Amino acid sequence: MEELKEFCIPFSSLKLGSNFFNFKIENSFFEAFNYPRYEFCSINLALDFRKENSVMDLRFHYQGNTNVGCDRCLDLVSIDFNYEFNCLIKFLYQNEEIIKDDIIYLPEESYEYNISHLFYEHFLLNFPKKVVHKKNECNPKQVKLMEQYLKRDSDSEFDPRWEKLKAFKKEN
Repeated sequence: MEELKEFCIPFSSLKLGSNFFNFKIENSFFEAFNYPRYEFCSINLALDFRKENSVMDLRFHYQGNTNVGCDRCLDLVSIDFNYEFNCLIKFLYQNEEIIKDDIIYLPEESYEYNISHLFYEHFLLNFPKKVVHKKNECNPKQVKLMEQYLKRDSDSEFDPRWEKLKAFKKEN
């Protein structure tokens, strides 16, 4: 994660109250996580880092778009998004970072925090699981090819075992 040092926030030197940060996220961000799914990516991430004496409140807001291959025809689909999420950072007497729900527990001696993995996880969890074009926008050549391989012969005999199973289902 050496390439993502720009996402490291040195909170020990921040003033109390709100501190604002802006980040521009492109393909190189996802490549650092070894996740090169997006053909094009342009995301603006705004972070309101609210520092208090014993807790820090991180409020993320990101918007932008990505181009990713359609799951049906493999042509590129542009996906626009606009999301917000929050998390808290607290300190404990421990040796390692612990994350429970939306609360991050850091060792007392911590002085900085890298937010890249928080954004990465939230982005992937909220990105659509199935990406397809709107109706009639898929590549017609690909759709025709898929239909060719999906056609079933209407003359083929129906398997009689299914009828017996349906009859069994009706009896019960």
